[in-house]
Amino acid sequence: MNTVTTATVSLGAVAIGLSIAAWHFARWWKTGGGKGGSPAPGKGTAAGRDPKVLIPFLSSVALGMLCVTAAGGLLGTGATMLLGLGNTLGNWSLTAVTGSVTPSVTRSGHKALTPGGCAALVVYIVVLISLWKSGGKTFKGKAISGAICGVMLGLSAGFSGIAASAAVSVFNMAGDKIAGVM
Repeated sequence: MNTVTTATVSLGAVAIGLSIAAWHFARWWKTGGGKGGSPAPGKGTAAGRDPKVLIPFLSSVALGMLCVTAAGGLLGTGATMLLGLGNTLGNWSLTAVTGSVTPSVTRSGHKALTPGGCAALVVYIVVLISLWKSGGKTFKGKAISGAICGVMLGLSAGFSGIAASAAVSVFNMAGDKIAGVM
């Protein structure tokens, strides 16, 4: 069994992931975190910024990051295929728009989920699916784009890769402790 994913991420895929994140954070910042296109009446933009509005997006970013670190199975294979598509589209867009080269930016020695971490990931997916079923159209859009963003950023050598590594460590520790797989 493959214990560590062999996928690589290019600068093009990271650019796609960062663009998705920038889109969501810019809209959150502009609208003050509330619904609609304007901040709460009489409050000004900064007063209405509620970080809880980012929870659907950030929770699905974590899901994408965890799925791309899964070594195989449906989650790992699907995430790796999505990452391959992101690499291709991102590389093409960076080359076409800026004329830049798109090197590999995969972090070295990335972590993989342990069996307990994989069990915790499955439980996390069940929780997100239950939220998905009860969420509205806005939640579903944030969840899909967040998962794509997480897949694109999960293996990078930058800050997002460090965040993915931390998420993997947390899931591994929690899953191993709860499932007793230490």
